[in-house]
Amino acid sequence: MPNSDFTKKALKSALWELVEEESFEKVTISQICDKCGMNRNSFYYHFKDKYDLINWIFDTDYIELAKDQPVANWELLKSLCNYLYENQNFYRKIFKIEGQNSFSEHFQEFLYPLIYSRVKTLIGKDDIHPFCINFLADGILCALKRWLLDKDCLPPDQFVSILKTIIQGTAIAVYDEVNN
Repeated sequence: MPNSDFTKKALKSALWELVEEESFEKVTISQICDKCGMNRNSFYYHFKDKYDLINWIFDTDYIELAKDQPVANWELLKSLCNYLYENQNFYRKIFKIEGQNSFSEHFQEFLYPLIYSRVKTLIGKDDIHPFCINFLADGILCALKRWLLDKDCLPPDQFVSILKTIIQGTAIAVYDEVNN
């Protein structure tokens, strides 16, 4: 569907430009459509709302970059942080959105299988209590948001190095506590 991809990319560019100018909350579907010369029906044919468009942007941009990397590898976390860092003006605004349908909610769903796979590799077992994974996913999401929202955020390599140390130690400790 080349036409579908063209339409989605045009809507993405319009949203990206509008978010550069103002907060995401103030951007309307009408503004997005006007910016790229489309009608609202075109928007709603592809996306249910502007939150769905944000999720699609992340899914197509980042996941396309990461699709060939093994899930249980620290390189995936590095590429994620590099992607967020390179696009921090956009994602700083997007991560400030809270509540239902927020990008944070979508991002946490993305993180869960990554954390599970990483912890499974660290621990060497498959039977990891969901509490452990949720705990780590919540912590990593919070850490990523704080890192990205900091006006002087660390370079991605430094941040990932710190996060890796914390994840490894915490994953093992939480697993041991829950299973003993």
